[in-house]
Amino acid sequence: MNAHHAAAAQMAADCLCFRARRISRTITRMYDDALRPLGLRATQLTLLNAIELVGAGSGAAMGPLAAVLAMDATTLSRNLRPLVARRWVRLAPAPGDARSRLARLTPAGERMIAEALPVWTAAHEQVVSTLGSEAAGGLRALFDATSAPAEPATAHV
Repeated sequence: MNAHHAAAAQMAADCLCFRARRISRTITRMYDDALRPLGLRATQLTLLNAIELVGAGSGAAMGPLAAVLAMDATTLSRNLRPLVARRWVRLAPAPGDARSRLARLTPAGERMIAEALPVWTAAHEQVVSTLGSEAAGGLRALFDATSAPAEPATAHV
């Protein structure tokens, strides 16, 4: 066995990142499949929810929104573009600071969250059933503990 193969094998055997990304893709696919009829992806629904929770109706500033989502500003901007194009989100200058922007849900974005709830609920029940309720609860607690959300109100974004 050559050195790079041995290194790859060791990392694959021990790597938490590899496993986290693999399970993330698997779970995301389950939610995406359920949300597809709404024309919505799980990542988009997460962002819509975060905007609502962080902004509490008055608009979510980019910094706190990026922090809650553990995203850099460039990735956040890129992920907001399709939501703005679909008219689910409106970006506007922050009052008193034209250089800062706030993301606000439009009425269509608010409706999308409401319409997604029953579909999300069914997908969520499938994920929990697949994992087992005890394992799902343990993962939720572990994820919350390790991601340390910026504010308690956003812990379940």
